[in-house]
Amino acid sequence: MKGEFSFGQRVLLVVAAILGPSLIRLYGLTWRVRWEGVDDLAVARSPYGQVLFCFWHSRLLSLCYTHRGRNIGIMVSKSFDGEWISRIVTKLGYRVFRGSASRDGAKALISMLRSSGGDLSLTVDGPTGPVERVKPGIVTLASHSNLPLVPITCVAEKAWRLRSWDRFIIPKPFSKLTVRYGKMIPIPANLREDQLSGIIKQIEDGINRIG
Repeated sequence: MKGEFSFGQRVLLVVAAILGPSLIRLYGLTWRVRWEGVDDLAVARSPYGQVLFCFWHSRLLSLCYTHRGRNIGIMVSKSFDGEWISRIVTKLGYRVFRGSASRDGAKALISMLRSSGGDLSLTVDGPTGPVERVKPGIVTLASHSNLPLVPITCVAEKAWRLRSWDRFIIPKPFSKLTVRYGKMIPIPANLREDQLSGIIKQIEDGINRIG
């Protein structure tokens, strides 16, 4: 992995690993967080003791802060962006598995499922979009997990949206944040091709319904 990056990129990765986690913790302390749908999450988690969260890539920063230290397993792409994200979230108490729907996703998911304890999560429109459109490969991967899919989002009262492909959201300091869990979406273990479009719509609607 190291050989894939230039000297400048490697410097940025070191800086991100050192400063990133502390900056996120300090910045997040200014937010006022409330939680909705906790009962729905408990119901979804009861059969297996864990769930598979699904969310839009644009909510990554706020959810990264609100769910830190919970040993959640997250799939992160093998791109440069994925590398610095990986280095930061590892120090925030996440388990990282490298892959995406288009590159080594199956291997990453197998590693996730074989790991012990903790919920799992997927950014279902990442790592490159299109924005807020669930990728078919992600659904196929989820079908092998045998875990209930739970939509999750974080809505900020005041926020900036970057001009990135995902319109990345940065909540403003001292903003009110609402973390919402949606109702679980069961994914068939042996997903057929004719079921795929229906499941994709369920996931997109489930995430959009909670904001």
